[in-house]
Amino acid sequence: MLRPLRDGDLPAVRDLVVAAGMFTAEEAPFLDDVLGPLTRASGPGDVDGRTCLVDDGGAPAAPADPAELTAVVYYAPEEAADRAWDLTMIAVHPMLQGRGTGQALVRHVEADLSGRGARLLAVRTSGTDRYAGTRAFYDRCGYDRVARVPDRWTDGDDLVLFTERLAARAG
Repeated sequence: MLRPLRDGDLPAVRDLVVAAGMFTAEEAPFLDDVLGPLTRASGPGDVDGRTCLVDDGGAPAAPADPAELTAVVYYAPEEAADRAWDLTMIAVHPMLQGRGTGQALVRHVEADLSGRGARLLAVRTSGTDRYAGTRAFYDRCGYDRVARVPDRWTDGDDLVLFTERLAARAG
């Protein structure tokens, strides 16, 4: 069941993003600083519009451990931009990948943001081979590849920018 991030979820979020190959175990602890304030929010979007939702395993093919999360998505308004948002993180448990869970999360985000009056959703990802599947995922979701910034993350690791116009989906 998709629900807002809450206190106590951060270790499971870190485990999920590591299992999904999004970050290494050494990289994942930064999420505590980014997502920690959201665990104290009264509801999704209560911290400057930032929203983190998790799926806590209510799916029939959920991981064996009920404390394990099946998916996480985090999105936030883009500073100094008119109704533009960033889809900063989406991760699906490896045993659920390829079953439409990720696309369902993306469509949920798009519907939520359309309801908030957003006009554009941007996704920034890596240009390395490690993230080839991520780039293919956003291609399948119908997002436009609009830019590639060489060496943005580090030497040899380009930023690849995808966007989706939400106004076209609204209504």
